[in-house]
Amino acid sequence: MKIIAFVIVIYYLYHMVFLLASLSIKRDKIGTPLGAGESRFAVFIPAHNEQNVIRDSVKSIFAAHYPSDKFTIHVVADNCTDKTVQCARNAGAKVIERHNPLQPGKQFALEWAFKQIDLDNFDAVVILDADNHIDPNFFSVLNHHLQAGHKVLQAYEETKNPNDSWVSMNNAYIYWYMFRMQMIRTALGMSAWLAGTGVCISTEVLKKIGWNVTTIVDDVEFTCKLLLNGEKVTLADGAVIYDQKPARLMDSMKQRLRWIRGQTQVGIKYLPKLAAYVLKESFKGNYGQAFRAFDAIMWLPMQLIILASFVYSFASGGFCYLLTLLITTPVFYILPLVAEKVRLRKAWKYLATSGAFFLTWIPITAYGVVTYGKQGWWRTPH
Repeated sequence: MKIIAFVIVIYYLYHMVFLLASLSIKRDKIGTPLGAGESRFAVFIPAHNEQNVIRDSVKSIFAAHYPSDKFTIHVVADNCTDKTVQCARNAGAKVIERHNPLQPGKQFALEWAFKQIDLDNFDAVVILDADNHIDPNFFSVLNHHLQAGHKVLQAYEETKNPNDSWVSMNNAYIYWYMFRMQMIRTALGMSAWLAGTGVCISTEVLKKIGWNVTTIVDDVEFTCKLLLNGEKVTLADGAVIYDQKPARLMDSMKQRLRWIRGQTQVGIKYLPKLAAYVLKESFKGNYGQAFRAFDAIMWLPMQLIILASFVYSFASGGFCYLLTLLITTPVFYILPLVAEKVRLRKAWKYLATSGAFFLTWIPITAYGVVTYGKQGWWRTPH
């Protein structure tokens, strides 16, 4: 039991050090720094029955302050049975229709879609979700970072609907925390992590590595593939997208269950490879690459660490531990809220619910780890 407690403490201390270090970082102003508009972008929007949101999302992208001949919008209509195709075309997007009910899911739809265009005509691909809106200078900021030599970028993902409910606000807390952690990793020359949307990959890297992602968390798996190929992710925090989060608890739990299953799949598949890579690059003297892979080892199994921490602490402290958790979680989230200068009144009001929301992770994590083999993709309602 002491060994388990020691491992848990090491993992928590490791991430706490990064969080505390991130609090002093000044985030780039939204829409900065601006590039000159050289890069050519192929935007891909995987969409399964997204007729309610796809039109406004496409319109948001077309409104970007960027040369219109330097980006194209490809809506990947994946096994759609509603009016997604019609709505996307009416909004001006190019629509690629995919019909493969035996292999549904974003990861497979993207792999197929990347083969439908000539990547040589573009400098980078951008992946956005069907409900996303972008800041008008989104492409210009990505262009700046690409021209500076960064090959894989993650945009800053802001919550579009934090005030909808206590659930959507708690999702916002997670992302404010997560992107603080992304900032410090980028500042230290480490690798940030792809977040599923707001992803920009140079076509050079995409052709070199290929997509070939099979787990249900394509962002986490592709980040691992990048690290094992000596590449890294840079956070472009001035490039902002606005993403809709679940407002109902059950929708949020289903989404997080997919994350846990997918992260467990990736852990089983990549942790041994990452460990071997750390040793190999260390012997070669490539300590930067070795440490980036080590950081992945310290991040990938966090769902197991959280679960083990709960079981160990509850067994030791019972309901006193639960009370402590309900009190300390809001205090923890205050740190990224202050650092991000969040002024939303409800963001401070709903802090009292963050402990209860954290507790909902426990059954999801336990069930997700046990049932990690399930590949089902559940679409978040928009």
